[in-house]
Amino acid sequence: MEIVNGLKPEPFWRHFYNLTRIPRQSGNEAGVRQYAVDFAEKHGFVYKIDAIGNVLIRKPAAPGKEGVPSVVLQGHMDMVCEKNRDYEHNFAVDPIKMKIEDGWLKAEGTTLGADNGVAVAAGLAILESDIELGPIEVLLTVDEETGLTGACELDPAIVESRIMINLDSEEDGVVYVGCAGGKNTDGYFPVDYAKAPGGYSGYKITLKGLKGGHSGGEIHLQLGNSISLGARFLFEAFRRFDIKLFSIEGGGTHNVIPREFFAGLLVADSDAKEFEAAVADYEAVIKSEYEINEPNLSFRFEKSEASDKVFTDDCSRRLVNLLYSLPHGVYKMSQVIDDLVQTSTNLSTVKMQDDGEIFIQNYSRSSVDTECDDLSARAGAAIELAGGRFVYKNNHPGWDPDPKSEIRKVAEKAYRELFGRDVAIKAIHAGLECGVIGEKYDYMDMISLGPELADVHTPGEKMEIESVEKCWKFLVAILKML
Repeated sequence: MEIVNGLKPEPFWRHFYNLTRIPRQSGNEAGVRQYAVDFAEKHGFVYKIDAIGNVLIRKPAAPGKEGVPSVVLQGHMDMVCEKNRDYEHNFAVDPIKMKIEDGWLKAEGTTLGADNGVAVAAGLAILESDIELGPIEVLLTVDEETGLTGACELDPAIVESRIMINLDSEEDGVVYVGCAGGKNTDGYFPVDYAKAPGGYSGYKITLKGLKGGHSGGEIHLQLGNSISLGARFLFEAFRRFDIKLFSIEGGGTHNVIPREFFAGLLVADSDAKEFEAAVADYEAVIKSEYEINEPNLSFRFEKSEASDKVFTDDCSRRLVNLLYSLPHGVYKMSQVIDDLVQTSTNLSTVKMQDDGEIFIQNYSRSSVDTECDDLSARAGAAIELAGGRFVYKNNHPGWDPDPKSEIRKVAEKAYRELFGRDVAIKAIHAGLECGVIGEKYDYMDMISLGPELADVHTPGEKMEIESVEKCWKFLVAILKML
């Protein structure tokens, strides 16, 4: 607790610190839910838990504020659990270790969990405050990061408010009023094996050091995709050298730009020296291409044990061709809102499974549903063409800006009175639960806000400390102005 001592507002930082002690990987939110329930019982607040595990806590209006409209503060309990490969950490049991550098709160070697511990901490802090407000609800959902499951399965009966403030944004001084929808294309590629031949040596190639990042909020930054870059090398290597592929892995989470790629190869002894030179040449090429955006990129090989079985040549070529051809990045920019990505896709995962198949995942986003469907289908077509199968998962709608939003007007006025300037009004390419929740409650008037976060969904995730207090004051001002 010492690391956050003296930071304001104290209740927010106390709750945020406590959350870093609780495991909360997607699908493992029981500890956070119990923390929220214990809090509600301690303070005598009514709470409800729906069938999927979302929790809602309700605080009645302060005396004299009974006529103020009820507001639900909303966020999710889970976090993306990413760590540096050489950092020892078990997200199922270990607390997040934190440090402060240059005014930012960071984790040591892992994601911080400010996405979306901010919402949990801020919601509970508002509930326990003695600020005289109208009725407040805090809705905390499960499993947002892997598919917005909690929002999709939310029991509409547990929420009474008609105004919602989502606390899952990551930019100080901005109110978001719209977001993209998204869809996963999950591919399954069958592996055909052959006995490893003699006269070959084992190699492991490793591509790492990429920044990664949020596949919605940072897809436009032209960061490297480790899977695409790894497949690019393999595509050429299979044409130049006598090699056999026996393992492959990259990425891991659908909404994270993949940072690392690994492949196990057998290389004919007669080609070994030229292959090693090709690795060095390729590293030089991609370092040159990404010298500004990815200064820590590295591509290396090391000798490894030779496998006794390998993918067949036909299987290897179809797999590599598939990975190399799958698109990644921005597909279309908005023609309505300046600098807003309209449609994108993220080649997020390639992973060998125990059942003899390789799992390949694409996550497409768009504020135009038909374009999202189109990109998802293109990925599926490529997977089928290569001999695999695919299914669509976690399809969720976008959130269209409402030009008549009253809570937006309140937020604009509150910010202007607090800080003497206009708040920025934006839509975001990342997915927010507002789209799903707005589909369930077509009357819900919504905005989204939050403090300044950076490098979200990566071990570099950090939260600007000063912006937390600003966000708190902004949130309180909005609630008091209703």
